[in-house]
Amino acid sequence: MDQPCCQMCERPLDEWFLRILIEDRGGCREQALICANCGVRLRLSSEKLRGLQIDPWVHEAVARVLKGKDPDKS
Repeated sequence: MDQPCCQMCERPLDEWFLRILIEDRGGCREQALICANCGVRLRLSSEKLRGLQIDPWVHEAVARVLKGKDPDKS
């Protein structure tokens, strides 16, 4: 099995720091694993700018879920 990678920096993960799951009521979902370095960057940017800097993955995952496209069921 392939080693999981951080969704933001795409480096291989030994262990993940954050798991982001976006799911609709119908069961369509997208999941991302985030490494500790990227998790800290998200935290620092949210404190500095007073608004969470959302990675493009989140926008794409929400769009896929809203369209009803579930990669787990492909």
